[in-house]
Amino acid sequence: MMKTTLFSTLFFFFSLLTFAQDNNQNTDTETVSINNVETPEVTVLTANFQFDVTDTGVNSKQNEYGSGFFKQKYIIISAKKIGGLGGTKDPLTGEPHTQIYCSTIKKTGNLDNPTLYSRILNTHDNEGSITFTPDERTVYYTRSILNDSIHNYQLFRARDAEGNGQWLGEEKIDLSSNNYNIENPYMTNDGKKLYFTSDMPGGFGGFDIYYADVNADGSVGKPINLGKGVNTPNNERTPYIDSKNKYLYFASDGHNTIGGLDVFRARNVNGTFVRPLNLGPTINSDQDDYAFMMANSKRGYVTSAKANGVGGSDIYKVILNYNKQSIRGTVKDALTKLNAPNTVVEVIDQDGNIITTKKVGKDAKFSVYVDPYEVYTIRSNKEGYIENIMDVETNSATDRYFDIEVNLEQTQPEIVEEGDKTMIKIENIYFDFDRATIKDDSKISLDKIVRVLEDNPDMKIEVNAHTDIRGSAAYNLGLSKRRAASAMKYLISRGVNADRLISEGFGETQTIIDCISKECSDEEHELNRRIEFVVIK
Repeated sequence: MMKTTLFSTLFFFFSLLTFAQDNNQNTDTETVSINNVETPEVTVLTANFQFDVTDTGVNSKQNEYGSGFFKQKYIIISAKKIGGLGGTKDPLTGEPHTQIYCSTIKKTGNLDNPTLYSRILNTHDNEGSITFTPDERTVYYTRSILNDSIHNYQLFRARDAEGNGQWLGEEKIDLSSNNYNIENPYMTNDGKKLYFTSDMPGGFGGFDIYYADVNADGSVGKPINLGKGVNTPNNERTPYIDSKNKYLYFASDGHNTIGGLDVFRARNVNGTFVRPLNLGPTINSDQDDYAFMMANSKRGYVTSAKANGVGGSDIYKVILNYNKQSIRGTVKDALTKLNAPNTVVEVIDQDGNIITTKKVGKDAKFSVYVDPYEVYTIRSNKEGYIENIMDVETNSATDRYFDIEVNLEQTQPEIVEEGDKTMIKIENIYFDFDRATIKDDSKISLDKIVRVLEDNPDMKIEVNAHTDIRGSAAYNLGLSKRRAASAMKYLISRGVNADRLISEGFGETQTIIDCISKECSDEEHELNRRIEFVVIK
């Protein structure tokens, strides 16, 4: 026996689906796959988000499901009967036909008793999901004209120019058809795209999620299928895009589910939704769970047919319990495994935004707050090293820390001709301020000179030190001599024969940049402070 899925008790969904597929040869609607490419098969994770799920206090013995927000109220679609409307029964479900209701949201997130939303939009037919433009003056909604054998949901638009609840000028959207269904419309926060579900031909099977661009005049463009990364041969329903256009939340019984329809999330990366993620067992049950949407960063609503509810499908409040999470890293020299201080580390999100830039200190450590179930790029740069780029997946909602080690590969020294000199070219050698003590990370750089001398046993070099012009000429000369001698002493300590080395200091007499006739920046002064390794044989 076939398991029921979304709205099956409301709308005889599978009968409807069969009708649409049997008649799809008559459609003239053109659909487009997103980016016009086949997306690869995807592996779908099951998350360990922690949701608190509680009853909202508005559920009845009939079916109801959530449809969005309007003027700080929550919109509900329900088969309950209030007043004169809803008096006739749907012959396919045996329940009153579905109507649009609204409920005031309490401070706790619970809902007040719902009232009929609009006597203009509510008719004696079955009303479906509803969504609004950002200014709440245009509404897009679905309706099924009552028929004794099938439901056929089509998409409509109306406007309220005065903002007084008078929805006028109802018109059917062109992409509607008698041969397939348009359901679950959702308008993005910027009003530029309308998402919806449909069993129109050309999809992957069942109901797929589509979007269409919304033009300035409110007209809707061609439907574009979200592709294989989201849609499956089964059913995808109730799309919801968060306010930052970062995540698509949807229901599916085609990805890995706990049972029936589950709520999933996919990441928007450059207009393509990737990494679909099951939101986990604290929100999904072994029955249908769908129509998930957030009212703020922590609280939202979901509809579920899980056991122990009031009716067939009920609306629940959900609170997401966030853990503050961090990527923690240490930057190392890949060869020596010593710390690599002064490395500039950038952490970049999937949208290309740099969320932090930090120059690591002596401990070579960095830390940055991150979101769960994201992919971050860690880009690390340090003079004398090849740029390191690595991706970090934060595939947990409960781990407090994601610990990584960044291993930097050294650039290779070069023997180059500069003017009349032959030199071993490496990055600059740094000393403690106003001293001749070599910084630890510069010792790694001097080891490159050691390796060149080991590979060239007949080579002799002169270690020449230079300063900038700040300070007295005599003091700078003495400082440069001490620094050259310090570098030479280190090379000897690493096994280089002293007969192959000469050290000399030149103070401020051989600057690269003229800082006497002009005012130099700190960066220009730094170029003048240098150690040169000149080949003398």
